[in-house]
Amino acid sequence: MNSKKHSLIVTLILGAALAVTIMGLYWPTLGQLFNQLINDEDYSFGLLLPLVSAYIIYLKWPQIRSWPWQPSWKGLVVIGLGLCVFILSKFAADMPSARISFLIVLGGITVLLGGWALLRFLAFPLLLLFFMMPLPTLFISQVTLPLQLLSSQIAAGLLRGIGIPLVRQGNVIDLGVRQLQVVSACSGLRYILSLMALGLIFNYFYQRRLWKAAILIIAVIPAAIMANAIRVAAMGLFPALVEGFLHDFSGWLIFIFCFGFISLLNKVLNYIQPTEVAPKDSCPSETLSQGAVVNYNPYLIIALAILLIITPLTLRVAEVPPLPLLQSFDHFPHQLGDWQQVRRNYIDPEIFKKTGAHDYYEADFKNHDNAPASLYIAYAEKMEGGLAHNPKYCMVGGGWETIGTGTEDIFPGFPVHYLILKMGDNRILVYYWNLQQGKWMAKERLYYKAQIIFNSILTRRSDWALIRLITPVNPDLKEAQARLIDFARSITPSLPQFIQK
Repeated sequence: MNSKKHSLIVTLILGAALAVTIMGLYWPTLGQLFNQLINDEDYSFGLLLPLVSAYIIYLKWPQIRSWPWQPSWKGLVVIGLGLCVFILSKFAADMPSARISFLIVLGGITVLLGGWALLRFLAFPLLLLFFMMPLPTLFISQVTLPLQLLSSQIAAGLLRGIGIPLVRQGNVIDLGVRQLQVVSACSGLRYILSLMALGLIFNYFYQRRLWKAAILIIAVIPAAIMANAIRVAAMGLFPALVEGFLHDFSGWLIFIFCFGFISLLNKVLNYIQPTEVAPKDSCPSETLSQGAVVNYNPYLIIALAILLIITPLTLRVAEVPPLPLLQSFDHFPHQLGDWQQVRRNYIDPEIFKKTGAHDYYEADFKNHDNAPASLYIAYAEKMEGGLAHNPKYCMVGGGWETIGTGTEDIFPGFPVHYLILKMGDNRILVYYWNLQQGKWMAKERLYYKAQIIFNSILTRRSDWALIRLITPVNPDLKEAQARLIDFARSITPSLPQFIQK
């Protein structure tokens, strides 16, 4: 066996070992991604994107075969960056970051084998894989509700425009004989995401001028929102569209309508300024000297060594143990200072599951003046994906209108977020804060994530709790604030009996 053949066999073995190691590290992440794409209709289009990427690479294959392979050690830096993102994602239980780290590692392998030029050549099919990744829960919670409200508002306007009387409260349209609720699945987000991915593919094949491509991508958003609002309005007119085959079919009609809109808009843009034939992608003109052979083995050995060291270390160090409650919420005191529990409430298990918490306590209280207040505590033993639903978003979805928001101290060193909400003639005051690994916090959610990473490393804890208090404002706001501050001060001494400091 000659030396070239022997070196090729070693290279193939090292390459296979590197691929197996990467897949072993990311297999749980990719498995969860596949399950989400299969089960979540908002992202099911993502299953097609790897096939489109593979097809584009197939079209580029003649250039790839003749590529002047020039590996770069800088690929190791990119791989290391991807692994750092993966480690942080484990500490923060942040699945989107773990998925993105996989794409960064793929980019690093590309640079390692073919240099930056090969990464640029394959940039689009790699970028397309990014769009198959479901958006972070934090972003979804901030975008879905406004889209729901916008869709319901436009749909209500369309129905009123044709003479149908109705009352709209938040994302609920009351038609008198029945109610139509614009749930998160009908927010229009799924159409925006899938059509933006379609727009990128459309531009790659049919439109390479940057300003035209930008217009086509941006135009997808209002087109999808308007088409979705028309669909919601149609559900108000024809109840058969609410569920079943006709419901799904109307969703496909939106997709077809928006695709036709993109194609028509592209023709208009090309009419305004005729486009030139886009040049084909080509590989760099420089070539290796005749007979030169690139030895990949040192690159592959070092990359493999990094992964073999990082993989067990990550899986070991980033596995933060759960921290159960010190005792069950069933033992929560019925008497808290001047406050007496009058009723304990229970949440539908399927609804509670979406909060990401492991246990909860919800109850109504009254004080000696018979003034009411409610308490809700959601507790998670460890971070496993997301923080509990923020009252700032979830309560507005129930029809409440925000008329005031901010942060204030109920006593020195104990800040809380507050909301003043209105529905019809009713007003309520909401206080809420987090116990992050036992520490009192009222910060932005990104700060919570950073704190979780920090505490996961130093204290091996990632538990959290959301505490929410509500009282009516009728009619004096100052009186409601004093009442809720008193209630907050009454429950605070009891929290360490259940949630470890």
